[in-house]
Amino acid sequence: MVRFPALGRRPLAALTAAALTVSGILVAGPAPAAPNHTTVVGAVPSSLTPNIVDGTVFAIHDAGSKVVVGGSFTGVQNRNSDVTIARKYVLAFDKATGQVDTAFAPVVDSEVYDILAGPTAGTVYLAGKFNTVNGTSRRKLALLNLANGSVVTSFPNLNFNGLVNDIAKVGSRLLVGGIFTTAATQPRNGLASLDAVTGVVDNYLTASLTGHHNYDGISGASAGVGAEKMAVSPDGTQLVVIGNFKKANGVLHDQVVRITLGGSAATVSSWNTNRYEPRCAYKSFDSYVRDVSFSPNGSYFVIVTTGTAYAGTLCDAAARWETSSTGTTVQPTWVAYTGGDTFLSVGITEQAVYVGGHFRWLNNTSATNSAYPGAVARPSIAALDPLNGLPLSWNPGRHPRGYGVAELLVTPQGIWLGSDQPWIGNFQYRRERIAFFPLSGGAAPHSTATATLPGRVYQAGFSSGSVNAVQRRSYDGTSAVGAATPVANPDGTTWSTAKSAFWAGGTLFYGMSGALWRRTFDGTTFGKPTRVDPYHDALWDTVVTGSGPEGQTYAGNTVSFYPEIANMTGMFYTNGRLYYTLTGQNGLFWRWFNPDSGTVGADKFTVAGATGFADSGGVFVAGSRIYMVSRSLGNLSSANWVNGAPSGSWTVRSGPAQGGVDWRTKAIFVGP
Repeated sequence: MVRFPALGRRPLAALTAAALTVSGILVAGPAPAAPNHTTVVGAVPSSLTPNIVDGTVFAIHDAGSKVVVGGSFTGVQNRNSDVTIARKYVLAFDKATGQVDTAFAPVVDSEVYDILAGPTAGTVYLAGKFNTVNGTSRRKLALLNLANGSVVTSFPNLNFNGLVNDIAKVGSRLLVGGIFTTAATQPRNGLASLDAVTGVVDNYLTASLTGHHNYDGISGASAGVGAEKMAVSPDGTQLVVIGNFKKANGVLHDQVVRITLGGSAATVSSWNTNRYEPRCAYKSFDSYVRDVSFSPNGSYFVIVTTGTAYAGTLCDAAARWETSSTGTTVQPTWVAYTGGDTFLSVGITEQAVYVGGHFRWLNNTSATNSAYPGAVARPSIAALDPLNGLPLSWNPGRHPRGYGVAELLVTPQGIWLGSDQPWIGNFQYRRERIAFFPLSGGAAPHSTATATLPGRVYQAGFSSGSVNAVQRRSYDGTSAVGAATPVANPDGTTWSTAKSAFWAGGTLFYGMSGALWRRTFDGTTFGKPTRVDPYHDALWDTVVTGSGPEGQTYAGNTVSFYPEIANMTGMFYTNGRLYYTLTGQNGLFWRWFNPDSGTVGADKFTVAGATGFADSGGVFVAGSRIYMVSRSLGNLSSANWVNGAPSGSWTVRSGPAQGGVDWRTKAIFVGP
C-alpha cells in the first residue's frame, strides 16, 4: 500500500513540553507513487470504520488490509455495537469490514503520535510519549509486528529523553523529530537519524534545533524545544521541519527550516522566511506552526498554523511555499486565513489542498472570531484550490468541531481523517474520531482552462441598436479581425446591464445587478444563469457554531468585491486570479478567484506599476498579451503580459479608424 504524508497534533496545554507535540506519517526516497486523484473525494464518509469512544486520533497508517490508529484514546466499539473493547493509545481494524483487529493489541503505556510502515513487510513503527510496549522498555520509539503487536526485539530501545513527534523513512534511514536532546545517549537536539533496520543512530542528520520561538525567559508560554512536524519531498531530497525553535545549527530559522538530504549528509539550507518570526498568542503558545505537507509532484509545500489572528502575520493561516524558491526572506505564494481559528492538519493531492482544524470559515482575512466580508463557511474541514488557497465547493463539514481534525492521511483511495469528535456533517454521520472519505462520489473541480487567440472574441450588450445582443468575431490577436456573427440570446438576458465578463472552463461569469453570475456557455448556447453566492449555504447558515457571541452561526459574509461590480469596466481570469478595472481609476486590480465554488478572494491587490486603465471599456488576456478596449474611442490595444502584469507600451490593433470595428460593449471576453 502506498502511503502519503499524514498529519496530526495533540491538544495544546501552554506550559508543558507535552503541550506542543504533533504526529505525522511521512514516506520518501524512493519516492512513493502519487495518489493520482482525478477528483476531490466524496462528501459521504465510508461506514467501514469503528467508533473510537474517547480521546483524539493523532496518527493513521494504511497498512493495506488493515488500518493502524494511534492517539490518546482508551477504547473502541465495532460499528453497530455498544460493547467497548479496551485499546489504549493504538489499535488496528480490518479495512474491508471496519471490524477491530483482535490479534493486534500491543500494550502501550502512553500516547502514540505517529505510525509508519516498518523496514520489512509486516512491521510498523510507533512513535510518541510512551516508555514501554508490552512491558518492555521502548522509550518513545518502537518497531512492532503488525500481525500480533509483539515487539521486534532486534530493533533496540533508543532511550529518547523526550517526546518523538514525527518520523519519516528516507531510503534505508529513519529520520526522527521531537522534543529530545539525546538519542541512544548521543546528543541530538530535536532531530536524529538512524538505520531503519538496526536502529543504530548515525551522524547523517545532526542539525541542532535550539531556542524557544515565543518564550523569552520572562514572558510567554514555555514548552519543549524541537521538531513538531516534518515533510519529505517526494523525490527524497528535501526535508521541511517545523516546530518550537528559533535556530538551526545556530542560524536563525524561526519555526521552520529546510534541510537538503544529500547522499552522505543532511545539511541545513540557506532557504529562510521571516514570516514565522512574529509572536502569536504568546501567552498561550510557545510555537504556533502545526503541520506541513508536500504536494504530490514536490513543487510546493503548505504550512498551517494556530495562534489567534493578527494582521500581517501567518497566525491561524495556511500558506503555500514554492520548493524552487531561494533566499532568506522568501514569501508565500498565497495565504488562506480563518479569521481567528486554528488549522491543525494538511494533506495534498493533485486536485486539492485538504485542511483540517476547528475553523468556522475560510477566506476570512481581516476577521477575529467572526465572519468578515468574503468569509465562506467550512466547519473543521475543507478542500482548497492549490492555485490560490480559496475553498473548493467540497463542504461536508464537521459539527461539533471540538479540538479539531488532528490528522489527515492521503492515500490513492481517498483521505483519512482523525479527530476528537463523533460526527461528520451537522450530527449527520456518526464516525467517532476516525473517518474515511473515498474518491467514489467525488467530482473533478471546475476546470480553470481559459480560451486563447487565435480564437473567438465575444461582445455582449451594446449602448445602441440591439442593446442586449451577443456577437462573436474571429481574431488572431494582432490585426486579422473576422466579421461579427450573432449569438442567440433566447432567454432575453439584459446584457445591456452587464458589468464585464470572463469565460473559464466552460462557464461564463459576469457582473450584473450588483453580483457575480455564472452560466454554462459553449460558444453557441447559454445555460441557466445562477447567482454566485458561496458566502451563504443553506446547510450551514442556521447552524450555531458554539463559539463566539451567543447564537453565532456558520453563515458567511458577501465579499467586498460585489459592491465594486457597479463600477466595473472590465475583468478577466487567469492563473487563479480575477483581474478587473474600475470607472475612472488608472490601476489594474486583482483578487484570487476559484471557479469551482465561485469564491472571490477577500483581499484586493493592485498590480504594481500598472496604469492607464481609466479609459478601460473591457480587458482580457490571451497568452502573453493583455488587451484593452478604449471606452472613449472604441479601439482595441494590446501590450505584453509578463508575470501577471502589463509590460511595455500599448499598440492599437483594431478600431473604428483601423479596420472599421468598434469594440465598445458591456462585456467582452475570449471564449470557445
